[in-house]
Amino acid sequence: MSKITTSIFILLSILTAINAEVVFSYSKHNNELHYNIVSDENLVVLAFSGQQDLREYLFCRVKDCECEERFAQGPRSHPKLSEQQIISNYFCEKNSMKFVRPDSGSQPYVWKNTQQKEQPKHVEKQSRIIQEVTNTSDSTTYTDTDMTASLSVGTTFQVKWKFNTDDTIEMCFILNQKSWIGVGFGKGMKNVDMLTINIIDGQAEVLDLWSVEDDTPPTDTQQDLELVSYSISDTSVKARIKRKLNTGDSSQDVVLAKGSAYTWSYATSSALVMEDHGHDFEEFSITLNETGDTNCLCSL
Repeated sequence: MSKITTSIFILLSILTAINAEVVFSYSKHNNELHYNIVSDENLVVLAFSGQQDLREYLFCRVKDCECEERFAQGPRSHPKLSEQQIISNYFCEKNSMKFVRPDSGSQPYVWKNTQQKEQPKHVEKQSRIIQEVTNTSDSTTYTDTDMTASLSVGTTFQVKWKFNTDDTIEMCFILNQKSWIGVGFGKGMKNVDMLTINIIDGQAEVLDLWSVEDDTPPTDTQQDLELVSYSISDTSVKARIKRKLNTGDSSQDVVLAKGSAYTWSYATSSALVMEDHGHDFEEFSITLNETGDTNCLCSL
């Protein structure tokens, strides 16, 4: 009788969520949850219902067969990578991924990575930026009127910047659509300093990245970006970011200098969080003059 009861419990505890190209299910066995993800998308983000002070997120990359666990403590804190991953027994085949985690008592669900619709969430919206980004003020309003120079790349993307007296540069990245954007401080995807701006729960997320190949770039081992302010609307994403001209991270950060010319690149798609975009990116020339507005007639 107990075996029948257990089987019925497991059957009833399976929750399947079908979101476009993502099929997610889980089942409970003793004190563990067995996760199953089937997706044509490389990145699947899982959140958990009913959580308030301590919030969990799983960033699962199906192609890499691994998930990043991130936790946020308190209503004003920002999710950081867990110091100890508690996911075990990864098994991946083609576009499916299975793994096991302890049962936290909160139901996991798929966060939908599109700009049109997001799956309803069971948690209050929280301010969210990634890892060692330090500026957390909710009262800071985005502005770029003090920028002294700019470059427009076609009609979709614009960069504005100014130099500060403390050997830092502030850059505003403006995208004329509501989606993620990645910026590479170099050519291509191999050994390039990058950043990405994602949109999660209506808030901006910034990652300092170091790309080593034509694949999803990992986070830089040293985070050197400060998100000063941002603005998100249905038609645009604007983010003001500050960094040192020379961060001291010579192996994974490019050194920027006044008056120097560079080849940069940017990529985007219709998704809210960075996804595989193949070779669909735009390279453009930029000279970091202290003043002036220029245009680059480029197209994706």
